[in-house]
Amino acid sequence: MAIGVEQRLTLAPTPESARTARRLVAAVLTTAHADHFADTATLLTSELVTNGIVHAHTDLQIVVDATPTWVRVEVVDGNPHLPVRREYDENASTGRGMEMVELLADDFGVESLEEDGKRVWFRLGEVPGTPAPHREVAVDGVIDIPELAITRAQLHAVPVALYCAWQQHAEALLREATLVALEHTEETGAEDEAYSLACRALAALADAASGLFPARDADVLSADIELELPAESVPWFPVLRDVLARATVLAVAGKLLTPPSLPEIMAVRRWVCDEIARQSLGLAPTPWVDQADEQPRPVAASESSLDDIRRSPLAQIAADAANRIVAVSATAAELLGWAPEELEGQRLVMIMPTRLRDRHVAGFSRYLLEGTSRILGQPTAVPALRKDRKEILVELLIERRVEKDARGLFVATLTPH
Repeated sequence: MAIGVEQRLTLAPTPESARTARRLVAAVLTTAHADHFADTATLLTSELVTNGIVHAHTDLQIVVDATPTWVRVEVVDGNPHLPVRREYDENASTGRGMEMVELLADDFGVESLEEDGKRVWFRLGEVPGTPAPHREVAVDGVIDIPELAITRAQLHAVPVALYCAWQQHAEALLREATLVALEHTEETGAEDEAYSLACRALAALADAASGLFPARDADVLSADIELELPAESVPWFPVLRDVLARATVLAVAGKLLTPPSLPEIMAVRRWVCDEIARQSLGLAPTPWVDQADEQPRPVAASESSLDDIRRSPLAQIAADAANRIVAVSATAAELLGWAPEELEGQRLVMIMPTRLRDRHVAGFSRYLLEGTSRILGQPTAVPALRKDRKEILVELLIERRVEKDARGLFVATLTPH
């Protein structure tokens, strides 16, 4: 007869709690002779606890039940907002916590609690015989929730690919910056409520704008959408804009693993947050227009590396991690009809047809965030834009060269097609 082991623990919403929860799960599994579940169980536990730390901002109760044939882990918090899967692209590593649970667990659930909170759980292995009494939930897991006041906002001419890249990057950036802020709170005792409000604003926006991800996958370039947001969330959006700006500065300084936002991504952030604030005051929607924002530049590559590009007999252009041109060979400048000094310091999109710019920025942002690219190291035929506004077809080969103190140097070799 299998002997079960149950342990429960209440944890504070601090970075150390994810590690503590993993250790608790591992210890229970060892005691129950269920170590074969350890890798998957600790991974999923870490994901659920980290989500609670970042988004719930309340104490977390961890309950671990295990026998040699199954393990069940639940995380209870005091925030009633239920987690949902985000429809990010196939390479995304952020926003996919619930999808990870769905793929790896044999069963899982998300349940509202009458006492104003939620329970998220997963099971690995065989179905337990009888649930323990502590798993009481409301009938059918449904709770009557009072109807919330809704604020409606319209976003006109949304650049679909850029928006999706922004939301994905914002979640990764905010998640890491929030954990850094929590560590600072532990050291100083001074809590910064702005991170909590920013997380709630981004979650509300992600729910309201979820239809843009299927539109992106259908190759829709621009869309008009109406957002339905909880009225209480409107004051959080200026906070979200400013917290993400602060997080970008931390990323540029190398204090976060998440790369800094590109200027176009920051422009989407500013526009979305400002539109919600403006329209809440009764002002008419302002459609998106192409714009750029400034940010501190990443550390430049060494002058010797840049000079190698400038002296190359090939048509080569080098760009930094902010997508700015930092070196141009004379052959490349002649091919595109510019003088080398006219191109250096400009955004890389300057030599791209307008119709391709949003997808380039979204793809480049994804590469910096995820390390995945469809064209890096793969010769690809693409149109390039000359100074006279004429397009030429070139074969493009992009390589990343490692620089000791820089985030990266991207070198493109252009061959007339």
